[in-house]
Amino acid sequence: MIFICLWLSTTLMGQDVKAPWISLFNGRSLDGWKIVGSNGKVNIRDSAITCNMVINTPEHTFVCSNEKYSDFILEMDVKTESIYNTGILIRCIDASKNVDTTNVRLYGYQIKIDPTTRQWTGGVFDDYGKTWHWFYSLANDPRARGAYSVGTWNNFRIEAVGSSVKVWVNGIPTTNMINRKYSNGYIALKIHSLGNNPENEKFSGQFKNIRIITKNPEKHLKPMDIKAIEVQ
Repeated sequence: MIFICLWLSTTLMGQDVKAPWISLFNGRSLDGWKIVGSNGKVNIRDSAITCNMVINTPEHTFVCSNEKYSDFILEMDVKTESIYNTGILIRCIDASKNVDTTNVRLYGYQIKIDPTTRQWTGGVFDDYGKTWHWFYSLANDPRARGAYSVGTWNNFRIEAVGSSVKVWVNGIPTTNMINRKYSNGYIALKIHSLGNNPENEKFSGQFKNIRIITKNPEKHLKPMDIKAIEVQ
């Protein structure tokens, strides 16, 4: 009897701590999302949101959540080809009425997917107006710079709780920052604007398995072995 009681207690405790994931993308349609900005191309292919740049677009395009989020844990799988420049925006704000450039309709913390030889994928960029800058680069972290692979599926985990923003790429920690600029907003997938470069339209970015924890995310945080840095 004691054994049975202990087994039931352990089982119930395990159920209590099970992560309450909510799917944000059903793999079939953009239900729960909207297109914001310019004329980037968005399709659903192989259960993934597939995004392509379009020539002569005056501004970026975003696949934007209908809902706003404050504290959460977000995961998704991402695959990009060659020079495709994109990012995952969190806590982002509609900039159409108060930002000093037409190139950015949404701004917030951008978890960068960096196709350059710099390899700062998993760092955090601020897309605000003409004050673009890196909140958190990977300049001094060679382990983080090697986390992302172009042309294959990569897992992103983003924890945004209070002023803390942490990022993992394929299980490797890339960002551990403290910043208070953005506290609530949309989640968005970025399609970069493109000039008259039709050869770049063939490259795509794909996003799938998008899920989020919004209920007591602090109970499901993952340990990180890099020190938190407060940034401006």
